[in-house]
Amino acid sequence: MVDVQPESPNTREINTKQVASLVLAVALIAGLIAFVVQNSESTPIKWLWWNTSAPLWVVIVISVVAGSLLLEITGWLIRRRRKDR
Repeated sequence: MVDVQPESPNTREINTKQVASLVLAVALIAGLIAFVVQNSESTPIKWLWWNTSAPLWVVIVISVVAGSLLLEITGWLIRRRRKDR
């Protein structure tokens, strides 16, 4: 005789979370692919004495990363300053 135990609620919840995470990841990847395809044209970049061109999506991604880094550095400096008081 085989001892079959009913599925516990925690296992069902984990599976639901995994499915939701997978759906979110697929939607994010699809959105990223659409973003790259729609913004693939080259755009000129002029900054100080530096002139070049790059795909628009590259310029946007670099700008977002640079802005995020500046935000994190600023937050770190503020927290450090408050801690030193």
